[in-house]
Amino acid sequence: MVAMGFAACNSNSPELDAAIKTNDSLQMIINNKDAELDSVFATLNEIEENLAAVSSRYNAVQELRRANLEGQPNVKTQIKDQIQSIEDLMAANKKKLASLQSKINAEGKESTRLQELVTRQEERIAAQENQIAELLTELENNKVIIKKLNQDVSDLTASNQEKDQYIQRQTSEANRAFYVVGTYADLNAAGIVNKAGGFIGIGRHQGTNSDMAMDRFTQIDRTKVTTIPINMKKAVVVSKHPENSYELVMDENDSKMVSYLRILNPAKFWEQTRFLVISTK
Repeated sequence: MVAMGFAACNSNSPELDAAIKTNDSLQMIINNKDAELDSVFATLNEIEENLAAVSSRYNAVQELRRANLEGQPNVKTQIKDQIQSIEDLMAANKKKLASLQSKINAEGKESTRLQELVTRQEERIAAQENQIAELLTELENNKVIIKKLNQDVSDLTASNQEKDQYIQRQTSEANRAFYVVGTYADLNAAGIVNKAGGFIGIGRHQGTNSDMAMDRFTQIDRTKVTTIPINMKKAVVVSKHPENSYELVMDENDSKMVSYLRILNPAKFWEQTRFLVISTK
């Protein structure tokens, strides 16, 4: 009989294994459903807390208005902060509701009860939106201007940025300088030097002649650039610059080669002209 019992157990073992697997699968589904429901109700609770916070901030704004202190800048700031907080909370609620709705749609018929809960929350949020819209209208009408104030701040910021950009452009323009390094023949052909080898400048502060080939010049910021590369055996500064404001530096490996021009005193160097012309051989 013992042998027969073992035989019976062995003959039923595939069915028993299948039943165990089915039970495990069902338990896993139940666990997953429980986790999903926990997540849904946690989100609903968060929405409920946000709704309560919106109501609290709405009441705070009303208290500030009833105090009849709208004309004071610090009260306007408090109202503005409360309104901003309300808008942030309502935006967060809408996002959470959209997420819940997508989960409920995936559940199908089984989610009827949840759908009712979400619908009620949507209705409460819509009611709050109308309430806040009316509040904003009243605040604007009573010159406790929130949105216009934000726009004014935005316009002022943009205006300041434009001014800063204008100042930067003006400063950049004022600091522009130009240099050219070339042989006498090249500079003469470009209308930069005359037959005597002098710089063809105009006016007391040496601007440029209209016949000059400006594309031959390199533009620099005279407040930032203090060295001009030359790398020729002979170099002569043609344009007018005080001699003690610069020096020609020879190559370390070749004493006959002029490596570069170093500007020692930028303010003094560019005092008479913002064009540097160097004739080389």
